[in-house]
Amino acid sequence: MCDASALPERGLAQSEPCSSAKGCAVCGGKFGLIRYYSWRTALCSKKCVDRFRTRRERDRRWLFRAQFA
Repeated sequence: MCDASALPERGLAQSEPCSSAKGCAVCGGKFGLIRYYSWRTALCSKKCVDRFRTRRERDRRWLFRAQFA
């Protein structure tokens, strides 16, 4: 979500989107004609979708091990 302090003295109601919506959440690249989504996260390619899912799975496994430690 946008941080209101990052925008200079303008409200969030302006037509300019926040900086997080301008690029891919994984690599920061520009979006092409097709925008992929995973868990409401905008991604630029299938490669980034795979990276995002791998990262989530790795985090889930780490959290599962941390619960038993």
